[in-house]
Amino acid sequence: MPSLRWSPPPCRLPASLLISYIPDWAVTLASTLVWVYLGVTKPHYQLFSVDNKAISYPYVAPNEQTVTVPMLFAVSICVPAVIIAGIAFGLKRNLHDLHVGMLGLLLSVSLTLMFTNGLKNVVGRPRPNLLARCLPVSTSGPLRDPPQGLSSVAICSQTDMGVLNEGFRSFPSGHTSLAFAGMTFLMFYLAGKLHIFDRQGHSYKSFIVFLPLLVAAMVGASRVADYWHHPTDVFCGALIGFFTATFSYHQYYPVVFSPHCNRPYDPRKAPSPILPIHVAALSPLSGQQQQQQDSNGRDHIHLANSRQRTTTGTRSPVIDVHDDEEQSNNSGRASSTPLLNIEWNASTQSGYRT
Repeated sequence: MPSLRWSPPPCRLPASLLISYIPDWAVTLASTLVWVYLGVTKPHYQLFSVDNKAISYPYVAPNEQTVTVPMLFAVSICVPAVIIAGIAFGLKRNLHDLHVGMLGLLLSVSLTLMFTNGLKNVVGRPRPNLLARCLPVSTSGPLRDPPQGLSSVAICSQTDMGVLNEGFRSFPSGHTSLAFAGMTFLMFYLAGKLHIFDRQGHSYKSFIVFLPLLVAAMVGASRVADYWHHPTDVFCGALIGFFTATFSYHQYYPVVFSPHCNRPYDPRKAPSPILPIHVAALSPLSGQQQQQQDSNGRDHIHLANSRQRTTTGTRSPVIDVHDDEEQSNNSGRASSTPLLNIEWNASTQSGYRT
């Protein structure tokens, strides 16, 4: 009979598990490199009118903005990373949760930065402070637009091409998209860990979960206040960050409506010939081995079936039996059959719990 005991969290992730996530890290790195390349590429220059009041605001230097670039990266990346690390490893002692949490956050940020810079260069929308950057001059009388036409970048006397190019990167707001990418991912992460939709009606959970979105919204509002973006730039930047973070989070975690939303998806490993990594991954059983499912959709099996299956292997796996707090919270009734969470580490020949 297999031993029944509590299994501690793994002290390290198996190499085979980390290797399985190399494509994800490659996408993250590639997106970051594309973002850097797009940032130094000359954008499209839209035509504009020197009489347009919407682009006649004063120029606020980058180091005088309400939210500077270092502050933006600290709020959008460092703060979520510290919170995720504190919960995943500091409280849960779960390296797999820590790994996919960091991976999902960086994937969200890198994809958002790439999409944002790509749109900035393609659209080339003038910023509200474009004329202050451009320093337009006229060689023939008063400064005005050509008859029945618009002015071009040719009338600008600005010698710093970095300042001038940034004047045509208004849409969408990069500050806003990055802030929403990091804060939205953090929002989903906290919502899952707190079981925001557990039907218990705890208001404090809602406040904690939606606080990151408030921070992101304040970052976006500062871009309008500093005359660096139009309101539509901020709105579209928020949409980009929100949807990219939503996509990235759900690559590694179930929806927040799931009773198991506090746990990441199973590690990517080939099943053991004796047992798969999780009971939920079991293929249809034969003979007397019957797989059952409780009211919340969690797969579980009878202890007798576990005993029968272990006799066919050369080594007895560790069966991790634990109280399922989510089962009691969500279903409101205890199961007559104990739930077994069977997890198998093929590289270390030991069971562990995620």
